[in-house]
Amino acid sequence: MATGKLTLFPLTMVVTGNMMGAGIFLLPSSLAGLGSISLLGWLITVVGAFLLSLIFVRLGSSCQQGIGIHAFISEGMGLRIGLVVIYGYWVSIWVGNIAVAISGVSYLSNFVPSLSDPWLASLTGLVVIWFLSLLNMWDIRRIGQFQVVTTCCMLVPVILTCLLGWGSFQFENLLNSVNVTGKPTGFALSESITLTLWSFIGLESACNLSSHAKNPSRDVPYATLLGTLIAGACYLVSTTTIMGVIPNDVLQYSAAPFSDAVSLLLGQWGGTLVGVLAVIACLGSLNGWILMHSQIACAASRNGIMPAVFGRLNRFNSPWLGLLITAVLMSFMILLSVEPTVQEHYRVVTLTAVNIMLVIYLLAGISCWRILRRSHQGLSTTWGIVILSALAYCFWGLLSSESGIQTYLYALLFNSAQASP
Repeated sequence: MATGKLTLFPLTMVVTGNMMGAGIFLLPSSLAGLGSISLLGWLITVVGAFLLSLIFVRLGSSCQQGIGIHAFISEGMGLRIGLVVIYGYWVSIWVGNIAVAISGVSYLSNFVPSLSDPWLASLTGLVVIWFLSLLNMWDIRRIGQFQVVTTCCMLVPVILTCLLGWGSFQFENLLNSVNVTGKPTGFALSESITLTLWSFIGLESACNLSSHAKNPSRDVPYATLLGTLIAGACYLVSTTTIMGVIPNDVLQYSAAPFSDAVSLLLGQWGGTLVGVLAVIACLGSLNGWILMHSQIACAASRNGIMPAVFGRLNRFNSPWLGLLITAVLMSFMILLSVEPTVQEHYRVVTLTAVNIMLVIYLLAGISCWRILRRSHQGLSTTWGIVILSALAYCFWGLLSSESGIQTYLYALLFNSAQASP
């Protein structure tokens, strides 16, 4: 059965939704544990993410081996590294999906208090994961339409908070909580960079969906850059607003910071509305990521990198069996990683995914450098500065996380074991 293609608007919504869906709704609380210095971390991450998006756009136009992060890194670094990267990327996505599901359940607990129980929350997350895995077995045009609706639901509470919050904004809330960690300012700033990077994982989403784009040469670059800029602006402004409206000692322990902020501004009905929209937005983000990991595994199976079972398609050209397998893996992971609180569960899986992705982004930058140097145009000074700046950002993020290198080495061993014949 023939299926349609994604145009610029739904592609941009996929990029924006993948980046903003979960991080935008829980990170203000996590960053409050560091202090308002984290706003500077946000700014640095926005710049770093934009530089990385430029690299992926350039890789898409310069890579001769195909489209997608595996093709990019394989051409620049060799097939062996590309092989390990594709497994690491695939694992990081479905591990990160668990954090997205947990984020949605966290907001849902405002309406169903019993969901504060970690085990009940995990089981609810499983139901959501399986529902969206089944949805992704349908026509990709319908998935794109679902993504447009859910991303719009995401933007409403963000814009509402930004517009209304400035009337109740108190600079004292920022000035009195610059660094609440009790550690050096450099430590707090570095930690904020690691945490905020989670919110920009997904900037390469449009590149991975190039085969489903109606006009990939035009729509993919624009979707990548526009999605990154939209997400960056929303993140920075909304987090600043919430930190100015809610005192730091209260914000640190909020399970639904946007709902709490709007409740202060409009009353309980406003907080309830934002909570509903946040749940829908998290569903959309998780939907986009499930689409992403299924398409990546499918493409890898066609190249003989992953088992052929991940490339089996149904009548909608959806890799249905790969979706089922990954849903089973996510089910085991979400049950094995249950923590005493929903927030700690979210933090554990988030840091795992971020640390793996940092190394992959680092390799993508090195690949771009090597591909451009080998091209007949050569590596220009401008692109050299862009790539080196992006690499410096990735190194900073890795070194700022105490568990970064260790986490990735464990994942690397796991991936190498799977990738070996």
